Amino acid sequence: MKTLFSALGLTAGLALAATPARAQASISFGPRLGGNLATATFNSLESLSASGFTLDYHKSPIVAPQVGMVVNMQWGNWAFQPALLFSQKGVKQTVTVEFSGSGYSMHEDISIVSRINYLELPLNVVYTSGGDHGFQLFAGPYLAVGVGGKATYTDHNTTTFNGVSENYSENGAVGYTFANKFDDPNSPNSNSNSIFATARRFDAGIAGGVGYRLGPVQAQLGYSLGLVNAQPDYPDSYQMPNETGYHRSLQLTATYFLAHK
Repeated sequence: MKTLFSALGLTAGLALAATPARAQASISFGPRLGGNLATATFNSLESLSASGFTLDYHKSPIVAPQVGMVVNMQWGNWAFQPALLFSQKGVKQTVTVEFSGSGYSMHEDISIVSRINYLELPLNVVYTSGGDHGFQLFAGPYLAVGVGGKATYTDHNTTTFNGVSENYSENGAVGYTFANKFDDPNSPNSNSNSIFATARRFDAGIAGGVGYRLGPVQAQLGYSLGLVNAQPDYPDSYQMPNETGYHRSLQLTATYFLAHK
């Protein structure tokens, strides 16, 4: 969080430094449409191999939407651009397990795609080489609150015993809940689904990137670095160390500024 507060201070400082006392701000606003190539830093499992047993774990990004409204307050080449966005983040995880021995073998493929929906408030300072046109550099902090989401999963299992195979498949979806600690499945009041789709509600971090503006049209490519742990703590009964996980996303957006003042 110290890094986040430093970024907030830097944003405010840049905005003030770029705003002479007698300067007249040009204000415009407009819709933003784009997408996130999102992933996360946590690893739920580790790949391992032993005699007759292998577990292969992979993590990959997901493509997710980002849409909302942006305000542009312009002073010459500098601008302050707060926005209110619907931004989806998450990650895809796949696990392959193989076991064999004594006439028995098993192969299982599990895939889990997590999509968490956030209302996000980025606060970017933007430098445009030609004022209202030209190449851009931007940076700033963001704050976000979770408003929902879903984890979808598939599980395909094949077991073979003495040459006879049996297949099993399951798929489904679980809605996300928000908490600072996973639900304890051994608790009498447990919601058994929540342990599979639980995240901390609040996220915050910093973002930066490059862009280009031509009149009212602005296109930007940026990277978002989450600084707040999104992974809930384990129940006390687990007696194991907690893990951390942070959101990461590559963002491509287009904004069209409508009104001018």
